[in-house]
Amino acid sequence: MGQKRAVRGLYLRKGIWHIDKQVHGRRICQSTGTAEKAEAELFLAYVLERCRKHLLYGEPEQFTFEDAAVRYAQETTKKSLDRDLQDLKMVMPYIGHLLLPQVHSETLAPFIMSRKQEGVKSSTVNRTLTIVKLVLQQASGQYRDINGHPWLLSVPKIRRLDWHDTRKPYPISAREEACLMAVLSPDLQDIATFLIHTGLRARELCALEWAWERQDSPIVCFEISGEHTKNNQDKLVVCNRVARAIVESRRGNGSQFVFPSPKGGRRSDVKGTGWRSGRERAADLLELETGEKAPEGFRRLRVHDLRHTFGQRLRRCGVVNETRKDLLGHLNRDPTTGYSAVEVAELYRGVEALCRPVCWSNILGFPAKLPQESLNEEAVVR
Repeated sequence: MGQKRAVRGLYLRKGIWHIDKQVHGRRICQSTGTAEKAEAELFLAYVLERCRKHLLYGEPEQFTFEDAAVRYAQETTKKSLDRDLQDLKMVMPYIGHLLLPQVHSETLAPFIMSRKQEGVKSSTVNRTLTIVKLVLQQASGQYRDINGHPWLLSVPKIRRLDWHDTRKPYPISAREEACLMAVLSPDLQDIATFLIHTGLRARELCALEWAWERQDSPIVCFEISGEHTKNNQDKLVVCNRVARAIVESRRGNGSQFVFPSPKGGRRSDVKGTGWRSGRERAADLLELETGEKAPEGFRRLRVHDLRHTFGQRLRRCGVVNETRKDLLGHLNRDPTTGYSAVEVAELYRGVEALCRPVCWSNILGFPAKLPQESLNEEAVVR
């Protein structure tokens, strides 16, 4: 149903003609990039002639970007492959049908303009362009046809975009944190609080397993291997009293993950509709309480801003730079060495400083003398 045949080897799919044909034992499957039957038939004739020259005379075979992207997806084992495939899926309608030498800045311009009109940040588009360049580099450096010719002779220079739209980090204040926690679901409350008190990246939190809990320490901490971290280095997550309470409340949750998805498996992400609607409600609540317009950074709060909050609060609590780098996972360490009990205790003192009520007076700029109820720990760090 829905497939209208033209000449042999062409079929219509979603309004676009596609090639599916066996040529000398090799199956050719690709889009013609056109909805016009006559153009599709001319393109098919061109592809068949190209294959004949390749087989008879050993001329370099021509491949489309889609061919290279499919092979990249099949052979790549990097941990961010799922994200790479999302980027490739977005750009495929624009360049998937093009031969590899035809992929360059000019043919990518319609994709770039479309994303800009959608309001996408230049850094997000740059990530997609980076994956496009990576596929082209693989086609040039590794992929070969049956005669040993590279799929692509040279990789074009694709300039990096800068629309001067980089969003600055937005560490939240104690008041903003209270507004956020008041409107989030209990599950997201736990997640947001845990991120603020451990500095984990969202991806690391989603992967956190009970099996990674360190059993030789009286302090609750987890060892995350490099395959689950951004910089591929092992990382120790040390829990202060607030983070420990969240961990203990989730013990025996029936999942291998500390923060599983509602179905019990690994959570794919944190920034879903619950997070997006929650930050809007939190901004509305802040405006209601203060009578002032909520900062745009808070209304568009990113999950990663909670990590920036963790780092800023550590600094304002007087935690030394080396300890902060350790807690954030920025310090290069020998992964075979690990952390001694003394080092774990030092890291624990660092994160435990976030639980001291006196820290918030520094963060909020309160005067030296405040009513005691203003410094209630549970109300501030919940």
